[in-house]
Amino acid sequence: MISFRMFSKGVHFLPLVAAVGVLVSACAPDPERRQREYMPDMYRNPAVKAQDEYSYFRTGSAMLVPPEGTVPRGFEPYPFSVVERERAAELENPVPLTRQNLEIGRKYYNIHCMVCHGVVGSGDGQSTLVHTDAGMPVPPPLYSESIREEWTDGELFHVISVGQGQMPGYKDRITREHRWAIVHYVRALGIAATPAEEDLEEVERLGWDAREMDRPARPERPRDLQSIYILN
Repeated sequence: MISFRMFSKGVHFLPLVAAVGVLVSACAPDPERRQREYMPDMYRNPAVKAQDEYSYFRTGSAMLVPPEGTVPRGFEPYPFSVVERERAAELENPVPLTRQNLEIGRKYYNIHCMVCHGVVGSGDGQSTLVHTDAGMPVPPPLYSESIREEWTDGELFHVISVGQGQMPGYKDRITREHRWAIVHYVRALGIAATPAEEDLEEVERLGWDAREMDRPARPERPRDLQSIYILN
């Protein structure tokens, strides 16, 4: 309980009442809404979306581009143009051929390449089948004799990087290491297309089927689904 005797020694009552009144007026029924803004600079921080108009910048757009001549940290530019496949032929695959790298190559092949080239590289991907009647050319089999015996790893890497014909380049979508891993996997598809007799016997013994392995049945519970694109 506040006693009026507290204000008998130089403590003024009216300033205290005024201060309490200011504090009470700052309270609102909605705790998320401020009634008095004493420092609104951080509460009302101006923000714009990347594609909005914004007159503050010279371009009139909120989307800014990096200054000319700058590159991202760790960026390694690809030195060859689309027409320089012969020069790229001398490139050697720096990624070691291991089971893990083959799995990585398979993962990114299934994400980016399978839609046109098909599960086993035969050119029967879903996008190809849908657009063939509209004039889309069918990609050559990745296990053809010319690709298996004449194309170098550097040429495969080059086409994956910058594209060829209607195929776009993927150097801006897939990292350099993952593109080299895809090269390993494409080589594996070529070997799988021309297996030796002992290879066929081993696959038959294991009961492997590439198409079934890449298109697993969906489980009853979606959370039990283990995507082929996820490596543990």
